[in-house]
Amino acid sequence: MVQRNSSTVIFEQRARRADALARLYSQSAEILTFYSGLAGWQSEVCVADLEGLREFLPSLLDLIGRSAPAPLADAARSLGPCDFNRIVSSYWTSSGDFCALQFFARALLQPYAANLPAGTDCPWCCGSPQAGCLLPQADGLAFEIVCALCLRRHAFPRTKCPRCHEATESRVSNFMTPNFPHLRLQACETCKGYLQVVDLSRDPAAIPEVDELAGLPLDLWAHEQGYHKLQRNLAGI
Repeated sequence: MVQRNSSTVIFEQRARRADALARLYSQSAEILTFYSGLAGWQSEVCVADLEGLREFLPSLLDLIGRSAPAPLADAARSLGPCDFNRIVSSYWTSSGDFCALQFFARALLQPYAANLPAGTDCPWCCGSPQAGCLLPQADGLAFEIVCALCLRRHAFPRTKCPRCHEATESRVSNFMTPNFPHLRLQACETCKGYLQVVDLSRDPAAIPEVDELAGLPLDLWAHEQGYHKLQRNLAGI
């Protein structure tokens, strides 16, 4: 019997969650369906070192060329196995603006980072988080942020901006809508950054890095209000 590692299982869970959310949120269905296919591909990537990712690049480019929105699909068709080093290095050398190379880098690196040994620091955990989550703890809710690369969660002060560390209560706001009862936006008036926060007390089945994709309308509203996302997701949003 072949034993699957934990990262394989969680990527499969992410794919299933994205499929379930796509059936619930029509406005975000296209992005969620795309992500489901990508997470399914990531569940098959198991490597011990960065160099091992090289052999998986052709299948990633093929998947994105067939299933991604036009800009990413076009980028996939323009890349090849010889671009591996440029793609991977782009994640750490970029100015921070999301681009096609960063997408491919993160898609490749996430399964590798997920398998880092316990106690090993992710090389990107100090960057801006992908999402936040609230989870039941004692008589209240604990707050954690989700790394955009390894997708591990880390405890963080609930009323503090993860980017500029603004902690004045009146400067860090939360916005909610009945259309997404388990999602909220945490926005900072000092740096104008925001992230989506997933409330696991309202939906214990939620997976923060997946459920925030369902909140596309919340992202669009935030951008209209002049906020910018602390870390774009794999859909570039």
